[in-house]
Amino acid sequence: MNCSNAACNKIFLINSKEVEHGNGIHLCPDCFSKPKTHHTIECASCLSIIDFLRIEDGEEVATYYSHKCTCCDGTIDDEVRLSKINSVETYIHC
Repeated sequence: MNCSNAACNKIFLINSKEVEHGNGIHLCPDCFSKPKTHHTIECASCLSIIDFLRIEDGEEVATYYSHKCTCCDGTIDDEVRLSKINSVETYIHC
């Protein structure tokens, strides 16, 4: 199976029971722990995981959304403009 992190996209083995009862997100062993230690960047349109951002000291883990991504006919520019899940007015330009 391909890793659900579009920036990684590694192919790895997965248990067939996890596919039947999973939530559709399958992270490779390298990316598996990142949602607990990194910010998640997700596409609001297709819900693909675009990538992870390392958190700074004292920061809480958060999810950021882009309006579109390259997986759903968006562009790289769409992926750069992010909004925080709890503050839609806040934009971050990388």
